[in-house]
Amino acid sequence: MSRIIVKNLPNDVDVNKLYEKFSELGYVTDLQLKYTPQGKFRKFCFVGYETSDQADAAVNHLNKAYLGTSRLQVELCGELGDSKKPKTWSKYSIEKSSFMKALAQEKNNELKHSNDEDGKEKNKKRKTFVDDSMMYQIKKHKDDPEFIEFMDLYGKADKVLQLQGHDEEDHNNNENQEMQNVATNKCAQSTISDLEYLRTKMKGSNLEVASKIIKEEKLPTPDKQYFTVKISNLPYRATKKDIRRLLNPVTPASIRLPQKIKGIAFIGFETEKEKRRALIKNKTFLNGRQLAVIDYQPKQVSNDTVQNRWKEQEEALKNEENIAESGRIFIRNLAYSVSEEEIQNLFSKFGPLAEVILPVDRVSRQLKGYGIVTFVMPEHALSAYTALDGTILHGRMLHLLPAKAKENLEKPTVEETNYKNEKFKKLKAKAGSSFNWNSLFLDLNGVAEVISKKYNVSKEDVLTGKDAAVCLALAETQLVTETKKFLEENGVKLDAFNQEVKKRSKTVILVKNLPSNTTIPEIRELFAKYGELGRVLLPTNGITGIVEFLEPSEARIAFKRLAYSKFKYLPLYLEWAPDDSLAANVTKTEKAKSEISDENVEQEEKQSEDDEENIITETNSTLFVKNLNFQTSEEDLKEHFKSCGKIASTLIARKKDMKVPGSLLSMGYGFVHFYSASSAKEAMKRLQGSELQDHKLELKISHRTLPDDVINKRKKTNVAKQTGTKIMVRNIPFQATAKEITDLFKIFGELKFVRLPKKLVGTGKHRGFAFVEFVTKYDARRAMKALCQSTHLLGRRLVLEWAQSDQDVNTLMKTTAKHFHDKLRKTSKVEIPGGDDERELDEIQF
Repeated sequence: MSRIIVKNLPNDVDVNKLYEKFSELGYVTDLQLKYTPQGKFRKFCFVGYETSDQADAAVNHLNKAYLGTSRLQVELCGELGDSKKPKTWSKYSIEKSSFMKALAQEKNNELKHSNDEDGKEKNKKRKTFVDDSMMYQIKKHKDDPEFIEFMDLYGKADKVLQLQGHDEEDHNNNENQEMQNVATNKCAQSTISDLEYLRTKMKGSNLEVASKIIKEEKLPTPDKQYFTVKISNLPYRATKKDIRRLLNPVTPASIRLPQKIKGIAFIGFETEKEKRRALIKNKTFLNGRQLAVIDYQPKQVSNDTVQNRWKEQEEALKNEENIAESGRIFIRNLAYSVSEEEIQNLFSKFGPLAEVILPVDRVSRQLKGYGIVTFVMPEHALSAYTALDGTILHGRMLHLLPAKAKENLEKPTVEETNYKNEKFKKLKAKAGSSFNWNSLFLDLNGVAEVISKKYNVSKEDVLTGKDAAVCLALAETQLVTETKKFLEENGVKLDAFNQEVKKRSKTVILVKNLPSNTTIPEIRELFAKYGELGRVLLPTNGITGIVEFLEPSEARIAFKRLAYSKFKYLPLYLEWAPDDSLAANVTKTEKAKSEISDENVEQEEKQSEDDEENIITETNSTLFVKNLNFQTSEEDLKEHFKSCGKIASTLIARKKDMKVPGSLLSMGYGFVHFYSASSAKEAMKRLQGSELQDHKLELKISHRTLPDDVINKRKKTNVAKQTGTKIMVRNIPFQATAKEITDLFKIFGELKFVRLPKKLVGTGKHRGFAFVEFVTKYDARRAMKALCQSTHLLGRRLVLEWAQSDQDVNTLMKTTAKHFHDKLRKTSKVEIPGGDDERELDEIQF
């Protein structure tokens, strides 16, 4: 626990001195003095520390210490809803009996007061009748001097004024009194001569009461409308006196000089004629500056427009998804010392996270005190919300709320965009997907420029020479090797890019498809506008680089804004680097140890086998169940759905019961997680609208909020898992020939054969894959290591994988046929004509 409570503070305690005293024992993240709603200090406060050790030290050091003449009582705080929290006695606490007694006493006082008011109403009715008749007579004879003299002679004027004052006090409590006040207002606003005459006949005390009534009943005067002109390009030191001298002989009714905007003024006139005379001063000079005087019409925003805007926002909030549907949680009251990694570690205990956002202030370089967490599965977000709301982190109590759902990419209409813009938006939306990433991608045009400059030949000769496709592929392989070597020398672990990455860095971005000869200052200028940069690495050819940010939130903004944006004349391709891929410089000794050895090969093979054994759960296999009975338990829910398939888990949403600390209340909905998506669909069909404990259930498929790199995964080539000397090459362009494939591979060693299977006899085209077999395993490994990174032949990337020694075209065809045959057996049946039975397809002959 990193939060403490300090009791028995003196009434005149100074916040700054208190902060300094507690800061001596650690970093204070929060300090709150508690007051009553009336502003009275309750003599205690809460203090939050960064760590629990600092809080313990504060308790041990300051408990029973003196602050002035007050002996402090310092204790560790309890979390919100903690059952072990001691019972409080304060009358300001809503939960306690003393508060309920005070509340009951207050209600009794209000009841007595209401009874007294009922008794006064009867007297008010009589007074109202008298007052109405007297006010009618006063209004009727107000201009008669003899009537006023008669009233003054018999002392009735003073009583009338007293009744008027009494009615004014009860104005807000009786609707009938309001009509009387209207009559009083009219009487008080009579002509000036009559009023002066009345004052001459009244006594001094009556004059004071009458003047008070007149002031209180004075109607508010509406804002006067002026005819306004705007003067711009004024000298910054111009005053109102200068403006009056400029407009002479026209006299302005109002002059307004905005404090935050210099060089302009708004002048108001009472008549339009004066405004036209002021407009003649246009293009005149004041202190050497030519002025612009124009007619100004203030914008009038109707109340309906403002109300409609608020109503739209209110309706949008009503239609927002809750945590159980969106899986997003908004976190408030975060300490400024919290890091994104700490938030991720705290919430990842409840399930995998798709995104963590902690905005950082650009000036102070600190957190803004709030953040958003998105879970892969919405039920995990619900569990985190139930468990963590009200808990303490870095001395502050977390406040969790449902976050607004993330806006999806809207499909643009034909009128507002074209195919090119629509494709660009889709690419931007998928920029974070690892399926699109090729770590060492090089643009062929850039490759040709680099090669032409390196070997002092023209770009035309490179592109149009003999075997240009093979030359470009080999040149690309060479540049990829050089780029890889440069990045590894600067501490970049590129082997992590070629494997299935479970965790990506949040601050390191790989920048690809740069124009040739791009410089580091250009890259810094491009990325520095989004935040503080760390290291920027760029090889000599300037085609691929590494950019490191200091803050994850700024790196995300830069990635989102710059992905597929145009830099010079090429679009930028960005990729998140694997976690810990950017380390210290690697020495030659360490690089020698990292070379492929038999032990490393065995370890990588074992790791790959372990990865293959991991079971991947099917998507769309979770049901969102609404309208549950509050008494329904997880066991009841599992029993109800078990007939539809094997259930992995069940969860009912719960929240903390503030009235009974330590207990949880059902929220009326939950989740049923099946092992397969088909079981979830079956449950949707069979149990939609079914009753469970007298409640009709509403079912809905719960969609995962998957991270982009989990949605689509590309099979990575495992170089170390070598099975022999044979390599299978996929994705070969149909224009390529066997000679080009041979020329591409023979530079790595002696070849046994190159087989390029063809289609049907007479078509003359191959099938798009080939088998290449080397004489030795060493040569095969060299070719695989060099060409599997990013080698393109005629614009298509070659995909290499190890082939089995007995694998050939027939084996591949049988494997493919078996794959489709197994699917066909599960779903397809063939009806035999002339028979009543149905027989499954048992075999496919080739």
